[in-house]
Amino acid sequence: MRRLLPWLLPLVAVAVTVLLFAPRESRADDRARKSLMDADTRAAIDRGLRFLARTQNADGSWTSDAGNKVNEDYAVPEGQQNIHHVGVTALGILAFLAAGHVPGRGPYGAAVDRAVAFVLSRVESDGFIARDGTRMYSHAFATLALAEVYGMSKAPELRRGLQEAVELTAKCQNSTGGWRYVPGAVDSDMSVTVCQMTALRAARNVGIKVKQSTIDAALRYVIDSAITSDMPASREDVGAFWYQPRSTHSNRASFSLTAAGVCCLFQAGIYDDASLDGYMRRRGIGRDPAPSIRQAVAYIERNYADVASRFPRHYFYYYGNYYAAQAMYNVGAVEPERWERWYDRVRRDLLSFEVRMPGPAGGPEESRWESNIGSTSTFSTAVATLILSIPFDYLPIHQK
Repeated sequence: MRRLLPWLLPLVAVAVTVLLFAPRESRADDRARKSLMDADTRAAIDRGLRFLARTQNADGSWTSDAGNKVNEDYAVPEGQQNIHHVGVTALGILAFLAAGHVPGRGPYGAAVDRAVAFVLSRVESDGFIARDGTRMYSHAFATLALAEVYGMSKAPELRRGLQEAVELTAKCQNSTGGWRYVPGAVDSDMSVTVCQMTALRAARNVGIKVKQSTIDAALRYVIDSAITSDMPASREDVGAFWYQPRSTHSNRASFSLTAAGVCCLFQAGIYDDASLDGYMRRRGIGRDPAPSIRQAVAYIERNYADVASRFPRHYFYYYGNYYAAQAMYNVGAVEPERWERWYDRVRRDLLSFEVRMPGPAGGPEESRWESNIGSTSTFSTAVATLILSIPFDYLPIHQK
């Protein structure tokens, strides 16, 4: 089992991280954004983190099922129930970091340390971060978590594991420019591709080399997945993103895919239609009409209520809003009222989904968020607390 070397920097931590990574406009309106965080929301985040800390396994992991989506259900093969899950553990790390809790310091510092050590222990000899049936989704979330922690600590052991993971991701990119569920797959889809892109962007932020050609090929894949008015889709889907670019076999657009696509473009520094048109011209990507970020953001806003009403307490809701939260937060840098409306809506829904519980042995109250993935509630609780914590602006990956 790999061991974490002692953290080399004193981790004055979250404040230092924000100063190093936050752009000027993010700091300038920091107070206004944090004002969205009322007392009830802060308390819910604290309750969720207490639940995660208490349910963490001794080896630093969190337990969940390792399965796959089948239509609107989640199928779990025999033997993959209640495993020590790499991807869910990575999301647990991100939930603590997003709320301002860093490795080695404060009430949850030890929990974060253990979780990071667990993820590092699952970096295989080829760089794949997986075990017990977890797939490229988990690899991407684990790579992202390692990148965010490495940006705070600069620990050599973290850099080695992160570098190996990034190299594996780059090797697995196929001729389409995208990624699929397992390393080496010849097909690809938007959902898995955006996970990898987010992880690569985070790694690049902290000094890990990622080839520009890898980024450009993936961005072309994302751009090719955008639905425009010349395509065989309903008028309501214009601006959304396909599951697979221009595929005619069982293709679909969705709230989740569109939020992921917009988030990916934002993370590449493409924030509006003019910058998207400019990027496409420079890279020789010819599409007429061109995709529209403006229309995609409108699609996210228009379809949120449907997702919340049809799929409450469902992984569609949590996964889709994991990306929608990041996308709308970046929209808020220019149009703060749109972010405020969106966050207020999702916050109210998440607080209504919260399951509050007495703490063990008379301790402080805890909360969990339930979903249709297994019985442990760790995935949905980690994602819910992460979404609620975005106004804190602590994670560099969420910033413009």
